[in-house]
Amino acid sequence: MSDKVVVRFLKAWRGYSADELAGFDPDVVEGLKSKGFAEVYEKPKAGKTAAAKTNASKNAVEPGAANSPADTSGAAPNGAEGGEGNTGTDDEAKP
Repeated sequence: MSDKVVVRFLKAWRGYSADELAGFDPDVVEGLKSKGFAEVYEKPKAGKTAAAKTNASKNAVEPGAANSPADTSGAAPNGAEGGEGNTGTDDEAKP
């Protein structure tokens, strides 16, 4: 039994979408590469990238910020009015 080679699809092929990863025998990989459907996938090096660190810090919630877990004001998130018993007074009928 041969080892599988992981490829990243560049365009759709037999149920796979672009950017999906899949493993195939080396002879299938050569065919996919030669026809422009896929490239051999190289696993990223261990450790966080600068982009991952930036996104993590952007999504952090400051203590006491609106809608944080410490927010006990009872306000709905993002200014929404939701909640039980909200009948609303919209003039237009909704389907």
